[in-house]
Amino acid sequence: MRPPAEPPTAEPRREALARRLARLIFDAKNTGWLAPVLAASLPAISLVLLTSLMAAAMGLALPLLTKQVIDQGIMARDMGALVNWSALSFLLGLASVGLGILNGMIHLRASARMLMDLRARVHDAAMRRDPAHPEMPLGEAMARLDGDSGEIQRFAFDTVLVAIGAIFRLVGGIVLMAMLDWRMVLLPLLIAPIELAFLSVARPKTQALAEEVRDQRGALSSTLAENLATRATLTAVGGMPAREGLFQQQQDTQITGLIRQRLWSETVGAVSQILSALTRAAILLIGGWLVVQGQWQLGTLIAYLAYATMMQGPLRNLLGLYHAQARSKVAVARLAQVFADARPDAGNTPPHAPQVLELIGLRAAGARHQPVDATLPMGARVLIDGPSGIGKTRLLSALTRAAPVEAGQALLDGAAIDAMQPSALCALILHLPQRPGILRGTIAMNLRLAAPDADEATMWLALEQADLAAWARSKAGLETDLAETGADLSGGMRQRLSLARAFLSRSPILIFDESFSEIDEPSTRRILQAIDAAFADRLRIFTAHNGPVREQAFDQRITLSSIAPLRRISSGDSPNQRENAREKAV
Repeated sequence: MRPPAEPPTAEPRREALARRLARLIFDAKNTGWLAPVLAASLPAISLVLLTSLMAAAMGLALPLLTKQVIDQGIMARDMGALVNWSALSFLLGLASVGLGILNGMIHLRASARMLMDLRARVHDAAMRRDPAHPEMPLGEAMARLDGDSGEIQRFAFDTVLVAIGAIFRLVGGIVLMAMLDWRMVLLPLLIAPIELAFLSVARPKTQALAEEVRDQRGALSSTLAENLATRATLTAVGGMPAREGLFQQQQDTQITGLIRQRLWSETVGAVSQILSALTRAAILLIGGWLVVQGQWQLGTLIAYLAYATMMQGPLRNLLGLYHAQARSKVAVARLAQVFADARPDAGNTPPHAPQVLELIGLRAAGARHQPVDATLPMGARVLIDGPSGIGKTRLLSALTRAAPVEAGQALLDGAAIDAMQPSALCALILHLPQRPGILRGTIAMNLRLAAPDADEATMWLALEQADLAAWARSKAGLETDLAETGADLSGGMRQRLSLARAFLSRSPILIFDESFSEIDEPSTRRILQAIDAAFADRLRIFTAHNGPVREQAFDQRITLSSIAPLRRISSGDSPNQRENAREKAV
């Protein structure tokens, strides 16, 4: 007999519920990335929902207590009943206030955690961007990470709460109104279809204006990020007025878009308010006539008016969610693009201690050189040569899967690199670019990016090897503060700090991609000697257009060109001798 199937655990049920909620809330299919965020937040949402419903129940009871105060106390001239009903009403109101404060604190904590989770996932996806997709401008990425994440979090977290709470108050209000006089329930129910029809007509324009404003915000953020990043260059070339003019133009465009969006929002809101005012006026007119005729007591009219006002709030919330969904769908589509461009950090595990790197007809996408064939063993010193723009950096980036491959493949001990896990591959191949990234913080923090467990002695040794220790000692040592992007350092010092990280790395393959271009020649020679002494058993790949780097004796020299690449194996010839030999051969 087949064993009985095990019942699903709470976790898969929660995940399935979260996926259905994501599709329902955002009316979109590409929300799989949002389901884990919703699943993690469901317990907190349930708790907030419970306290919200308790507060709503108290709110529904207050008009009835007010009716009793008026009819049984004031109109009946019964002081005892007046005091009792007033005290009960006060205690219920006090409890409602306390519950509201508790609900607000729980809501804040839970919604903040949901936003943190969503931002973390979007950040992870943005950091794993597939090189095959175009680079997103920094400002646009920031706008999506911050603004769109916030828009989605607010709508996703509050939708369930608002919808269930509104339905609870709406049904409760209708029941209590029917208990007072069922005929008057028809008034607010007749207004609802009119308001829904209007919102359905207005919704497409709401979505279009939301898309327009978000695109404008992304363009403005991109321009601002570019201006700040290139401030020195803009000042030097006199380009600041043009950029300031562009920035001002984009600001004017965004302000115009915001005004148009706000005007439309106010128009939509005004229609709802006019319909609500008509409903209240009808209740006052008809209810007042019933009081005059003696069919209603005054307390009944006041309670009825209070319930009618209460119903309009939940009804407007439900109809407003339909409109707000249009704006949130824009944010979902923008973040879905971030997740679609992300590359999973998955693949085969690279060899722990590779012995050889092979290039077989390799050329990265966008490069202009002929495909490259080479066999590079560990311990070799290799120069990748060629004119600017030929594709040296893209070729080397393909070795870490940071650039897409157009032709051929690269192998580590016979295993294809393009099938390996990107993060594990980067642990084996360290690529030092010409413009290294320096983070705001201390020297120690920047060094520990490469070796989180490095002690002070090890970091000082790395600074010595990178010819940077004397400068660090003249400052605050390892605790010297560095500005964002290393803006307070010269180009050569930034490169030397990057090289110090390399000395802390355990990667068996090191790529020095124009990593000495801004370092003076005496320092470059000392650092190269330290590299040979520390990394004699590792594969060292260099690119350089001039300077001491080219004076080294390379085991292999691969020249990229638009014709078949030239490769010479040499352990002693100087670069000048090899260049002369190549020129004679040509």
